[in-house]
Amino acid sequence: MRDVLTAYPSLVRSATLVAATYRGRVVLSLATSFFPLLTMAVWLTVVAEGGPPAGWTTGDFLSYYAAATLLWNLAGDRVVWQWDADMRSGDLSARLLRPVHPFHQYAASDLGHRLVFLTVLAPALALAALLVPGLGYSADPVRLVAVAAALVLAYALSLLMASTFALIGFWSTQTSNVWLLWWGLGSFASGWVAPLALMPDWLRTAALVLPFRTAMGFPVELLMGRLDARQTAYGFAVGLGWLAAFALLYLIGWRYGVRRYQAVAG
Repeated sequence: MRDVLTAYPSLVRSATLVAATYRGRVVLSLATSFFPLLTMAVWLTVVAEGGPPAGWTTGDFLSYYAAATLLWNLAGDRVVWQWDADMRSGDLSARLLRPVHPFHQYAASDLGHRLVFLTVLAPALALAALLVPGLGYSADPVRLVAVAAALVLAYALSLLMASTFALIGFWSTQTSNVWLLWWGLGSFASGWVAPLALMPDWLRTAALVLPFRTAMGFPVELLMGRLDARQTAYGFAVGLGWLAAFALLYLIGWRYGVRRYQAVAG
């Protein structure tokens, strides 16, 4: 583990340089990174025509989806496409020969790309929080520490969940389709389509025990001050539980899946 941690700075720096080299891709990624703001525009239209839902104001929707934009760019789903492409091309073979486990190679690569995007996105969101009326968050130090921890948990769970699903590629060529189906269903339980407080009771109850909320809705709700101490502790407990579950699933999937791997290039 010490050797792995020592290798991370170099791997992340290399991925950052690669991401910065392909400027067109960076611009395209930044353009798509504001996709949650389109959902916000829909909700603001609804509020303008029919009035805000109980307990929500226009400023709440602005604050929610501005934070959701940041969480949208902390999703580790990029590794799914990398794993899938490398398995199909045979490039995974070269990664297997390196002294660092492929999981850490993909994780460091994803982290490096995220850092490039966030260095541009985060200041833009911070500026918007200062200039846009009604958009603001509590500066309570304790809450900010909890939000930072929730962000780390959200990224770690998202990355590990995506890596676990990527291992389906050892058995099937439908990895990306299975992942899209998983997140297509999960988008409703994550708070991405709409804040969970506005969802039906049955969906909100299910979301509280599923992993999707940890990856987005939970940090946003925490940042907005909508969770008390008990709800915060519960959110962390669910997230850590799913993190442990996917870590176990990944280890099992890797152990049996890598034995089936056959490189086919060309």
